[in-house]
Amino acid sequence: MPGLTSTVHCVWTLEGHARELAEVQPILPDGRPEIILHLGEPFDRIEPDSTQLRQPATLFAGQLLNSLSLQPTGVVAVVGIRLQPHGAAALLDCPQDDLVGATIGVDALSKGLARDLEDVRMRSTSVSALARAVQQCLLTRVDRSRVDPRVGLAVDYIRDARGMVTVDDLARRVDLTGRQLERAFKRTVGVSPKRLARIMRFQRALHMLEHVASRQRGTQTAATCGYADQAHFIRDFRELAGCPPGAHLMRRAELNGFFARG
Repeated sequence: MPGLTSTVHCVWTLEGHARELAEVQPILPDGRPEIILHLGEPFDRIEPDSTQLRQPATLFAGQLLNSLSLQPTGVVAVVGIRLQPHGAAALLDCPQDDLVGATIGVDALSKGLARDLEDVRMRSTSVSALARAVQQCLLTRVDRSRVDPRVGLAVDYIRDARGMVTVDDLARRVDLTGRQLERAFKRTVGVSPKRLARIMRFQRALHMLEHVASRQRGTQTAATCGYADQAHFIRDFRELAGCPPGAHLMRRAELNGFFARG
């Protein structure tokens, strides 16, 4: 939607029922926080000790550093607003590094935004209607003055370089010291520029892994995405995805087709 492109990366929807979907939905780091609204039953977050925590119906999900596991609990009718890496700062007046790894009710962060989102959620009778309404709602809430334009430029450069960039180069391009850039990123993006670059590189590798011919997947992906060697690629992938590349491909086959983006 015009007016939201600097804040919102995409809007996605998911519909179905827990019995039709895979038991667990693995969510991988992509460098982008999200706002999630449930018209159906909220998901459970599965903690490493197997504890199940029911998610709020309207929630904010901060930057991820590693894989997060969610489990559907009944009727699934979800609208997700995937924000730009620095997009949450234009909606929430709080340090984004405090929200890394969190899935928290929006009401704990902004009573006004939570009230507006809950209003459109309660008035919507379908995910498509909610997807349209929530974008109109966010349009009235965006405050771009909260985002340092130099952070936006650095984020764009990391994206364009597909994660293959140094912090020193980034800092020079936006006329900041490395330490200044780091502080600005922590507050506005939630993670350091180095971490965001690493996640962007991982996302490119993930895409290649899922689309390159099987006999070339490991070696070609590692070389193209700037990893030192295949072992480096596998270590990085395991840390961010929670499993080796081969296991991810098997898991993806089970989940394929559930998400639709608009």
